[in-house]
Amino acid sequence: MSSDAAILSTDQREDGSHSRQEEEDMDHNDTEAASDERDLALQVVDQSVRHTNIPVLTCSFLAALTTGATSYSFGLYAGELKARLEFSQSQLDTISSAIFFAGIFSWVPGLVVDNFGTRTGTVSGGLMGAISLSCFWAVSTKFFPLEQHLLVPVLSSLGVLIFLSCALITGSVFKVIVTTCGAGSKGTAVGAAKGYVGLGAGVYSCIFESLKTKGQSDLDFLIMAALLFITNVTIPCLFLMPAHKVVQEEEFHDEATPLHFRTLYCSLAAMATIIIWNSLEELFNENKEPTPKLDDDNKHAGQNLPLAVFMLVIWVAPILSLLFLPKKSTLQVAEEEHEPEGESLLTENSNVEMNNENGDISLQRIQNSKDGNNQQDAEEADGGDVAHDLLRVPQEDPDNLNESETLGPDDVDEIGGDKNLWQMLRTPTAMLMLWTTTILVGGGIVMTNNMGQMVEALGFPKETTPASLAFFSVAQSGGRVITGALSESALNWPTKSFCINSGVPRPFFLVTASIAGFIAHMSLAVATTKAFFVIGCTLAGLAFGMVWPLMVLIIGEVFGTANVGANYMFFDGFTSAAGSVLLSKFLAQTVYEDNIDKKDNPENVICIGSACFSMTHSVVAVLSMACILTSVSMLFTTRKVYNSANLHTGH
Repeated sequence: MSSDAAILSTDQREDGSHSRQEEEDMDHNDTEAASDERDLALQVVDQSVRHTNIPVLTCSFLAALTTGATSYSFGLYAGELKARLEFSQSQLDTISSAIFFAGIFSWVPGLVVDNFGTRTGTVSGGLMGAISLSCFWAVSTKFFPLEQHLLVPVLSSLGVLIFLSCALITGSVFKVIVTTCGAGSKGTAVGAAKGYVGLGAGVYSCIFESLKTKGQSDLDFLIMAALLFITNVTIPCLFLMPAHKVVQEEEFHDEATPLHFRTLYCSLAAMATIIIWNSLEELFNENKEPTPKLDDDNKHAGQNLPLAVFMLVIWVAPILSLLFLPKKSTLQVAEEEHEPEGESLLTENSNVEMNNENGDISLQRIQNSKDGNNQQDAEEADGGDVAHDLLRVPQEDPDNLNESETLGPDDVDEIGGDKNLWQMLRTPTAMLMLWTTTILVGGGIVMTNNMGQMVEALGFPKETTPASLAFFSVAQSGGRVITGALSESALNWPTKSFCINSGVPRPFFLVTASIAGFIAHMSLAVATTKAFFVIGCTLAGLAFGMVWPLMVLIIGEVFGTANVGANYMFFDGFTSAAGSVLLSKFLAQTVYEDNIDKKDNPENVICIGSACFSMTHSVVAVLSMACILTSVSMLFTTRKVYNSANLHTGH
């Protein structure tokens, strides 16, 4: 009896052991099946992802600095140009104004980029810029001698071509960034690119002054700029920028990590530090007698080749290193994209549906994944050439809006999808932003075009001019970088307690820029000391710099990315042209000339005293106050765009 019981007990234990083993095997099989299903799901989800955006971002950052360097460097060689060709101040102003006035037509390069692709835009822009700069140098140095009456129109025309070549590159750069960067990195990337644009003139000036030999003409700066157009724009973009057909047919996904942007920040900070150091050294040594050098007769006296090489390395090397830094894995990108709220990867919105009861996988709409989404193709056929982007901000679906946020007939112009230039300009938001950005940009151009005369009028040493320009340049570059990154982060800030539905909308930073511009020009209107003047210049640079990344980001988010090249370049060019002509030329020049003392010398053309620019700064300050109101109005007109969950994605 006991033997039978023992046998039964042994059998029961063996059966239990087999049962547990079977359960473990089943669990293991289920785990493997789930893993296989997950891998298959990721494969299906990611089968349309063909390209990383890192190479195109690398090209964009390399090209960005070259555009800023040529656009804001006219003052570096203007004196030599005036003396060499015996120009009057009026003739020189005509050439400089023609360059900025070309901004009215900068939407044309934007259309070229939208219709023929970013590689065409960057490569052709680099070539056209190099040729135009070389011709400008040849005419200026009389290598190609012309009649005196032809010099101003020829140089003005070449200046327009230089500006339009920069517009081709600028439109391509920010088209690439807006269409290939996702939520969380788009603003940071735009800010970094704008930071390079802002530092361009300072970096080129530092490199040229380090390479310049004794007696060498400042006009040779144009040849250096032409060479860098080829090496840093045309050649890299020719090999790394994808063709227009590839952009149309394939998907790009965002593989940029915080390490990529920290590397760029280090580069920008290092270049800014060198620029400020050189400027402060000139500022504090302004009263010292120059020390004669033993090699003063040597034509290479004054060269600083190590500094030039160092500036080139800290500019180019960090950007090229982006190609070799660790990138986001495909799995990480897919998980971030398809699990924004911690949900399962395989949701009803993905291309994969799983049957949990029998373990089978039902792959739906695979044909659309292979051949392209038919609905998306139809939309693109209606909207023109659009760069496909896996992480592009999608259209707002009125069916998914809360009842309190249901779209009305007046909201169609704001959230109705991608808009072309004419459709955009018919919206209240575009008009409000056009006023705000034109005033803030014009206030900055007043400073860059008249800095030397301001210093002269206030009786400061002439060394104050490059120092003030350096602080302005660094401040506006920092404003570009910080605003791009901060406005991206602010979209996800918890703001319920401040009566904001979700995050801080980007137009809020236009309010901040307007306040900074108001304070800056009010300070400059009453500045009588060198320190107070430099502080005012720094604040003016900050307000000026904050505008540029916000223009790119707001236009892409409110008016869509399909025509972002033409739409953004219209704002970029119009604000520069209108701000330069209305504020820098008409307003500043009128106030300056009205305060010239001609009692003792009727031929006097120099204004001395704080009144020379005080009224100009006061008018700009009042206009900046009006910008505060228009920026607040933009918060209202874009509220539904920035309450959209599509813009509030985890980093």
